[in-house]
Amino acid sequence: MELNDRIDQAVQRSGNGMQTQTEQQPLLLTKDWKPSADYRVYAGGREVNVHCSEGTSFAIIVCPAAEELVLEVESAAAFSRAVVRPLSTGITPSAVGYKLRFAVRAGHKLSVELDGSAKRPLLLFVQAEESAKPDANDPRVHYYAGGRVYDAGRIVLRSNETLYIEEGAVVRGTVVAEDAAGISVRGRGVLDGSGWRGVRTSDDERRNMIRLVNCERIALEGVTVLDGDSWHVLPIACRDVAITDLNIITFEGTGDGIDIVGCEDVTVAGCFIRSNDDCIAVKAVGYFHPAGCKDVRNVHVSGCVMWNAPWGNALEIGYETSCETIENIVFEDCDIIRCEFEGWQSGGTFTIHNGDRAVVQNVRYDNIRIEDSQEKLVDIKVLHSKYSKDEERGFVRNIRFSNIHIVDGPFPVSVIRGFDEAHLIEDVSFTNLTAYGQLLRSANEARMVVELARGITFE
Repeated sequence: MELNDRIDQAVQRSGNGMQTQTEQQPLLLTKDWKPSADYRVYAGGREVNVHCSEGTSFAIIVCPAAEELVLEVESAAAFSRAVVRPLSTGITPSAVGYKLRFAVRAGHKLSVELDGSAKRPLLLFVQAEESAKPDANDPRVHYYAGGRVYDAGRIVLRSNETLYIEEGAVVRGTVVAEDAAGISVRGRGVLDGSGWRGVRTSDDERRNMIRLVNCERIALEGVTVLDGDSWHVLPIACRDVAITDLNIITFEGTGDGIDIVGCEDVTVAGCFIRSNDDCIAVKAVGYFHPAGCKDVRNVHVSGCVMWNAPWGNALEIGYETSCETIENIVFEDCDIIRCEFEGWQSGGTFTIHNGDRAVVQNVRYDNIRIEDSQEKLVDIKVLHSKYSKDEERGFVRNIRFSNIHIVDGPFPVSVIRGFDEAHLIEDVSFTNLTAYGQLLRSANEARMVVELARGITFE
């Protein structure tokens, strides 16, 4: 079906442009909330809030899960062309004057970029309406209603408690929990940490937006986490963690998106991460709590959209690997829309930097599309780095890449390098690795440097 036909059908279904879930008009947020000066967005004919953050604008659009919704984006500046990423969505907007028009559905996490510039994009998070909300009067629920800005400070969750941030709410605060079970953070609102940017006097004052230690049965779902001053979502020594449909935007230099530290049985699905440092990192380290130096296993990341800029890596294991084993890690069906140039020779799209003693093994990357990788595509190393905690070096083995596709942007180099003859990189396979549709059949064709490694295969 052609785009215009789909738009016409969506308009008819919405009843003169009015979706049931988008009944809200732009909410009257208080305090010093600032709307975007760059964009206005209309969903199903109604204007929605466009938030302004450092370097970007973003809008959260909630709609029924099974329906398409027509968006109209109005730019404050003239433009000649527009791109909607990820390219895998197949969205080609129609443009008239200063306006774009296109159809979306729940689950789309989009970056609208004008005239090839990534400096002031519009991020659009199209999220499914919730089937049920918690009871605001339940004493186990920290409930923040929509339409307001709250200075919440430090929010402590105990076992069986929920933090609920309703659509249209902005909560300025952080979330912490320790030794808790059955906790959740959910909603369609914003958890905002931008007020702490640049005010700490030492690294000891770094605030994680969501830090959970020694917890189990955790559900993080639907909220937008905005611009804290350190790692943003940080489960440490946790088990049974489900991170779903989060949106993370950060411009902090050390602002990782999601750091999975010393955890087991973790799923990350359907998230958008725009970070200045690692988008998703798997680690074992005691920076924020000594419990973090535990083995990591059974981590599954799927259906995510990532923008790494400009420090760190898109999908990282390491550098801190101070445990015995990191294993059974899967990254699949993801879009890397940008992995910007770092300049210190450590940045990359798919990276394993084993800087400590761990055996990193049984890692799989599958069905991942890369639109802009400016430094390295693959960077797998055993090494001693400034982040290393252990004197003993570890191992990396049994790494599988399949259906990895460079679809746009530059063709980056790759590096696979062990530490010495006793600490080789072993058994790394590439199946259906392509660049612009061309199958890459060897390390040479893949622009890959291989040293102190064995069992590197292409097919």
